[in-house]
Amino acid sequence: MVNCKNCGAPLSLDNAYCPHCGTANPEAKEHLEKLAKLDLDYKKTKFDVISEVKKNKSGYGVLTILVVILLCNLLLIPAHASSYRIADRLISNRKSVDEVKELLNNYLIEKDYERFCITYDKYAIDYQKYNDYNRIYYLANSFLRVKEQIINHFYGVDLYADALIRACQNIKDYKDDYDRYKVNQENNAILNDLNIEFNLFVETFLKLSEEEIDNVSNMSESELLVLVSKRLTNEEE
Repeated sequence: MVNCKNCGAPLSLDNAYCPHCGTANPEAKEHLEKLAKLDLDYKKTKFDVISEVKKNKSGYGVLTILVVILLCNLLLIPAHASSYRIADRLISNRKSVDEVKELLNNYLIEKDYERFCITYDKYAIDYQKYNDYNRIYYLANSFLRVKEQIINHFYGVDLYADALIRACQNIKDYKDDYDRYKVNQENNAILNDLNIEFNLFVETFLKLSEEEIDNVSNMSESELLVLVSKRLTNEEE
């Protein structure tokens, strides 16, 4: 993890730009360059070993090359995975800004927040060019996390066995952000549609009333968890 040079927000090496202020992250570029150098060194080592084996033509040499190549690949698997993610974000902006915005608008009209977030992740590398969508993206992402965690809780596929706890944390994060964003009167109709979908999902699965959901910002995470647990227990009974 590194911090944004402009606003100090925490960044990962996958963040080509700060998601909060849009400032370029030089660490991501440097990381990608280091990974490219690692890849070059690996290919050179592989070539050198193969050349040496061809000279010696021994069974021991063949075994050596296999071991070296295997070790190099194991070491570079995480590096390659990370480099491909960063490179994809750095070079994927092949659509024009207007084309991407049209896609984003269509997904919002359809209330397809999954595709909206995927498209934003893929193309909105320049944070400032998509300023109108940033807040919507953060809320939609929170909504998707809540959906995933609640579904994991009910269908028993959560690896960490604390999906409901994390769902309550994200519900509170979502509501805190929503209450803050809606004050700006920017994209209020879209935010309102998103919030209606969010409330309906939480109300359906966690059995909270609309008033209780709207009051989440005034609760602590532990209070929300107790309330949700109580509602679900009563439902089972």
